[in-house]
This record gives sequence, C-alpha cells and structure tokens, in this order.
Amino acid sequence: MTMRTWQRLAALAVGAALLTVTACGGGSDDDGSSTGSDGGGEGTGGTFSVGIDEPDSLIPGRAQGAFDEMHALFSGLVRFGDQSEPQMLHAESIESDDNVVWTITIKPGWTFHDGTPVTAQSYADAWNATAYGPNAWANNAQLSNIVGWDELNPAEGTPATDTLSGVQVVDENTLQVTLKAADSQFPYKLGQPGFYPLPAVAFEDFDAFNEAPIGNGPYMMDGTWEHDVQLSVTRYEDYQGPRPNADGITFRIYSDTTTAYTDAIGGAVDIVSVPQEKYKQVASDFPDSYVAFNAIRLDWLGFPLWDPRFQDPRIRQAVSMAIDRDAVNEAIFGGLYTPATSYHGPSAPGGGTEGLCGEFCEFDPDRAKELLAEAGGWEGPMEIWFPGGVGYDQTFEALANQIRQNLGIEEVTTKSQPGFVQFLEALDTQQATGPFRGGWGSLYPSMQSLLWSVFSTNGDGRAGGGSYASPEVDALIAQADAAPSLDEATELYKAAEERIIQDFPIVPLFYAKYVYAHSSNVSNVIIGFDQIELNEVVVN
Repeated sequence: MTMRTWQRLAALAVGAALLTVTACGGGSDDDGSSTGSDGGGEGTGGTFSVGIDEPDSLIPGRAQGAFDEMHALFSGLVRFGDQSEPQMLHAESIESDDNVVWTITIKPGWTFHDGTPVTAQSYADAWNATAYGPNAWANNAQLSNIVGWDELNPAEGTPATDTLSGVQVVDENTLQVTLKAADSQFPYKLGQPGFYPLPAVAFEDFDAFNEAPIGNGPYMMDGTWEHDVQLSVTRYEDYQGPRPNADGITFRIYSDTTTAYTDAIGGAVDIVSVPQEKYKQVASDFPDSYVAFNAIRLDWLGFPLWDPRFQDPRIRQAVSMAIDRDAVNEAIFGGLYTPATSYHGPSAPGGGTEGLCGEFCEFDPDRAKELLAEAGGWEGPMEIWFPGGVGYDQTFEALANQIRQNLGIEEVTTKSQPGFVQFLEALDTQQATGPFRGGWGSLYPSMQSLLWSVFSTNGDGRAGGGSYASPEVDALIAQADAAPSLDEATELYKAAEERIIQDFPIVPLFYAKYVYAHSSNVSNVIIGFDQIELNEVVVN
C-alpha cells in the first residue's frame, strides 16, 4: 500500500453535517459553512452563555461528557467540522503505510494557555495518563488498541510501567504510534477527548488542575470552576487554530434541563439543549431559532445482562415488540425522531443499516407475549432506570406503560437516578436491576464509533450495552478495523452489526436528533457531531 496521508481536504458532507440553528427546525439560510475566521483574524466580539449539566470533570481524559467545555478549552489533532473526513487541526499530517504504525506530525508554534509550548511530549504524557489503569479515567479505553495498553491495565495487580510502549516521541513535533492491530479508522479516533494534550503543570496535581484547567483551545479559563453554578472562559488570543468570534462564554450549570429551557425563553441563557419533554412545543417557543439535527445517534433500551432474568434474548425481543415506537415518537417527541429498525440510521456512513432488526422492531403485542411465554414468562416487578433531571421522565413513563400493558407484566415502574454521573456509575458498577436508558452519539463519522465502543470487549461505552461481550463480534469488528478504506470498512461493520443483532443485546428505539434552541442574543449557532461549534457563534 502506498503511504496514506490524512490531510485537510474538502470532503463531501455526510448526513450528519453541521446545521445552522434557524427557523423551521433546521432550515438553513446558507449552506451551513463556517463563518469564523482563521487564526489571527478579528472576531465579532461580545459574550454569550450556554446551559450545561454539572460536568464530571474538565480533564479530557477523564471527562465522560462536557463536550462543549472540552472543545472550548482544548484542541486535538483533528476536527470534523462539516466534513466526513478528519481535517487537520493541530496535526500537520497523519501517515501510515500499513494502518499499524502511524507517524503524526504536529504544527509548531501552538501553546497552552500558560504560554508553554504544545509538543509531541504533551500528547504522549496525556495519553499515558489516560491509558494508565490505576487512574481509572473514563476515556481509558479509547487508547486500548495502542501497543502497551495491556501492560498499563493488567487484570490483577499494579502496572510495572506507566507509559505506553507503542507511543514514541521522535522529536518535538513528531509522534510514532504503533497499534496492536491494523485500524484504518485511527485518524478518526484522534478527534476524541482521550487524545487531547495536557501541559506539564497538570501532572503536579490533577485535582487542582481540574478546578482551573490550562488547555490549548480557543478559550481559556476565566477564574475557577464554580461547581453547580458556572464556569467562564475568555478568548485565547494566541490560539493558532480558527479564531472564535465571541470574546467569552459563560457555561451556566443547571440541575434540571427544563429550568434551562425556561431560562432560554426568557433570555437568561443563550443556548440550550432542548429536553425531550419540550420537543412538541419547541417550534412555538423558538419559531426562528431551533434545530433538530440529524445526528449519527441511536437511543435504545439496554438490559443488565449480568442478571440471569434478562439473559434469554426472547425476553429482550418481547420487550422490543411491546413498544409502539411511532406512538412514543408522536406523543413525546412531536415526530422529530425516527423509529429505529437497526443500530445505524440513514445519517450514518454508507447510508446506515435500516431494517436489520426485522420483526423484532415491529409493534406486535401478541407476538411479544408469545416470546415472553416461550422464554418462561416474567415474575415480579420490572424497573426501568434512567438519569433524572434531563427531561427523560415522560419518555420512560411512556415506555413503562407500554411494557406493562402490552406484555401483561403487572408492575413496571421507573427508577430515576439524580443525574447522568450517578446513572452511569450505576451501570459501570452493575447496580441497575432492570432495563435502562441507552444512547450513543458517534464522536466521529464511522460505524466503528458505536460498534466498537458499545459492543466490543474493550469498548469505553460497553456498560451502556449491558456489558455485552462476544469473541465472534470482536473478531468481526477487528476485521472491519483492518480494512484499507472507509468504504470497505463500512461494509464489514454492517456485517458485524448484523451478527450483534442476532444476539439482540439492546432494543433499538430511535435514530435520535440533537435538538437545540437559542435566544435572540446570538446567531450563527451551528451544531456539530458532538458539540456546539462555539467558535462560530456570533453575538448580535
């Protein structure tokens, strides 16, 4: 194979391309292209606010969410913008002859917010910290295909080393990364938070650093993180990437997304993620400023596969066929979602995999009861778990009612956790005792993101799939990873998905959307793969 270089290019936009938040739920006044200037240009000025949940962390390697905050404070090697291919951000080039050994060259002249240079060592040090098992950082698994990761994550005992042997610093601006197995999607993965750099000062005291992180992104901290209140950032004037328009951003922290939504109506906060319970009214509340963005995202109902009661796939198939997705979509989402019939909708690369689920994603209460009986029936109550305070209550009450009525299970109730952090902890520690809310929004435009993260043995999101594991599926995903091109990989990922659906570990519910609204204080609000494109926001 000839040398493959991933350079910044004008690739065709995929279905999950960026959309500008305008009238009619996503109609655009332009082509959706960026309007922010390149580094060194003049921004439009002003400040705006964004409603967020309380972050679990502001350190990229250990943050499970906080994507908007991460993209303000830090920049990685690549970005996606409105392109289907990775675009070079801090990387100058990412090259490989065999998709196993990768050479990454970074652009010189970039600095952290304290003025220290961002070097190849800055990346290597951050990756080592994220991959080091005893740190227990959330994005550890994002680096699991790098040689040396296994040694940093032994099944028992303490690692004998704290560095990835597969990451070598060649010089100040060059890294060589050796993977355990060929992965043509590796340049896509480099856009994930687990691959962001950290300055030397971070390693002196991670907890102290977390309160006022020093990043390399377009914005720098203005003061410290005021927990449960807000965190503020101001434009970093020496940023070498695309220059942001606004002078500063205040991230207002809410314990309830409905309150954030109400505040946005009144103009107290400028940009909010719309809670599901408000989908039906968002068009009337924000007639000129909301979007339903077609994300590469799946919402599902997961199961605690560690619980013997849920190990028969017919139990899971019965639950699926007891759910009237169309009715839930109209009643709760105002028709904004699309009922799922597979794990990848039409926004996914290759046009998705619609229909793979077959009859098991059809609403058929009679067949659902037959499957339940064939599996031995159900005894006792069933609890459906979900994170509270983020607008999911109506959705899961509706699902519980349908399962109760259509399967004949007398007691089906909901159990909300205080927030996302507590909910994820319940899944990670296998405390959940019933079906639970699951969802995955791809962090890069490849089917690998969902399939590897949720359904592979080392996936960083596998708790959301009930800790499903299959050596056969691992092998199929690895075969797809090794394909020399995205098109070839996509076809092999489709085969892996077909095999996973045979086991039916999760119930696909909806090809979901990211729904945002904004005040009249801002315009040019653009939604990307996993975050608001903060650089592009214009303060009116």
